[in-house]
Amino acid sequence: MSRKTDRVAAELRRRDRGRAYAKAVIGGLALGALAASTVPAAYALWAMDDSVGIPAFNLGRVAFAAAPTDGSTGLVYSKDGASVELTLPGAKVAEVLGQTGPDAAPIIWTFDATGWADGITGLVYDVSVTSQVAGDGSVHDLSTGVGEENTLLKYSTLKVYPADAGGGCADVPATPEAAEGELRKNVVVFEAQEHELQAPGAGTSGGSSQTWCAAMSFINAPDGSYVNDAYAQGTAEDGKAYGALDTWNTSVSFPPSLPLLGTYLNEAEATGVAEDQTRPRDVDVWSAALYPDPSNEPDITIVLDPAVTNLNAAVPQPSDHFATTTSNE
Repeated sequence: MSRKTDRVAAELRRRDRGRAYAKAVIGGLALGALAASTVPAAYALWAMDDSVGIPAFNLGRVAFAAAPTDGSTGLVYSKDGASVELTLPGAKVAEVLGQTGPDAAPIIWTFDATGWADGITGLVYDVSVTSQVAGDGSVHDLSTGVGEENTLLKYSTLKVYPADAGGGCADVPATPEAAEGELRKNVVVFEAQEHELQAPGAGTSGGSSQTWCAAMSFINAPDGSYVNDAYAQGTAEDGKAYGALDTWNTSVSFPPSLPLLGTYLNEAEATGVAEDQTRPRDVDVWSAALYPDPSNEPDITIVLDPAVTNLNAAVPQPSDHFATTTSNE
C-alpha cells in the first residue's frame, strides 16, 4: 500500500471515530458531595453513553445540595440525581401568632440551593412543598396547596419564591386568585419548575448558589374599625364663620389564634350571716377560652429535585439519567 493510500485510510478512520463521538449521548451523572476534594465519598460524574458501541468515559462532575440558610442543619446532598428534602419547622410557622394587625410583616425562613456542573452540562431543579408532618408521624398532603384543618398553616399563607439578587425577601409575590370552582390555595410556590441554577457550559470552580424565601402570614381579617370624626369652626377677621370636618379610622384586630376549642366555665356561690342574722348570698361566674396548643404545629417538607441540561441539543433535556462512580482521592 502506497504512502498516499495509508494517509487516506488513516483519515477515514479518524473521521469515523469523530462521527461516533458526535453521536454519543451524554446520559449519565451522579450527584454527590459539593467539594470532591474534601469528601472522599462518591464523586459525581457524568459520562458518555456507551449505547453507540464505544466504551463510556468520564467527562466531568455534577453536584447538588440544599440546606436552611440559618445553619440549623447541614447540607442535604442529592445521591444519583434523587431529590433532596428540607424541613421548615412547625415552630417557625407558629411565629405567625406574634403578628398583629392586618398588615403585619411576614415571618421569613430561607434556604439555599447550591451545586455545579462541569463541561457542557448545566443544572436546573424543581421546588415543591409536599406535606405537613405532625409529631405523631401523621402526614397531610399539600399537593392541593391547602393546609390541614386546625393547623396554623391552614389559616395562614405560605409563599415560597426565589430571593432577589441581594438575597433579600422583601418583594413577596401576591397570592394568586383561585380559578372558578377551585379552592383558594394558601400554599404557593413561585418560579418552581426547572429553575436554572447553572446554565450549560457555564460551570465555575466555586459552583453556584441561590437563596429561596418562605414567607408566612396569618390571614388576619380585621375584627372591626375604630372611627373618629372631628369638626372645627372658627371666625375670620372679616367676621365670617368657617368650619371643617375630618374623619380618620384604624382597623381593630385581636391577636391571631387557632379556632376556639371551647369555653371553660366556673361558677361560685357565697353565703354569709350578717350581724342582724340575715343571710346575704351572691353568685358569680367566670370563664376561660380554650385554644389548641400551637407548639403542636406540624413541620413542612420542601422538596428540591435536580436535573441536568446540556449544550448538546441532541440530548433529551432536562435529564434525570445518572451513573455513579467512586473514588478514594
